[in-house]
Amino acid sequence: MLKINKYILIIFFFTLPLFAGEMPDDFLKSSVNEISQFISENKDMLENDERYLKAKVNELIIPKFNMTLMAKIVLGKKNWISASNNQRNDFVGAFRDLMVRTYMKSITVFDGDKIEFAPYTPGKRHDIAKVKSHYVTSDGNIAVDYRLKLDSDGKWRVYDVVFDGVSLLKNYRVDFREHIQKDGLDSLINSLKN
Repeated sequence: MLKINKYILIIFFFTLPLFAGEMPDDFLKSSVNEISQFISENKDMLENDERYLKAKVNELIIPKFNMTLMAKIVLGKKNWISASNNQRNDFVGAFRDLMVRTYMKSITVFDGDKIEFAPYTPGKRHDIAKVKSHYVTSDGNIAVDYRLKLDSDGKWRVYDVVFDGVSLLKNYRVDFREHIQKDGLDSLINSLKN
């Protein structure tokens, strides 16, 4: 599997407080503040108690992502359509678990002070948003674009992060497509679970 730069893990990690009427960039800004404060207040517990860490990732992070849409994108249209309902459900669950493990590895190094958001500009569709930002590092700024979708319940949820021009989901998609072509979807699901 392609290695994910540690900055992607850090930047992809946030929650979205969902207040009606807020713009997507406001969600992201308040999310960064919220999660930074939570980490600073609970850093010892997060670093020393894996069960607590996993519970907090599941509680604060994962529900704010559109995991089904992410799974569809990662799996690809052809593979999603040809999968049975059980395979789809299993894949969404396995992909969700992968995301939990990913965030668990990066949560304690998250530093929201290093993210600068550009003002949000509405696009052609009211239910899709793209928010641009920069992650400030000692080596310079790294462009990060967040893609969000407005759910039927009126809540924004993140479905992709584009890191310096590279989509996180497209990276997974390439790896997963190769695995499926070689060993099948069930093998991929089992690999993700293990």
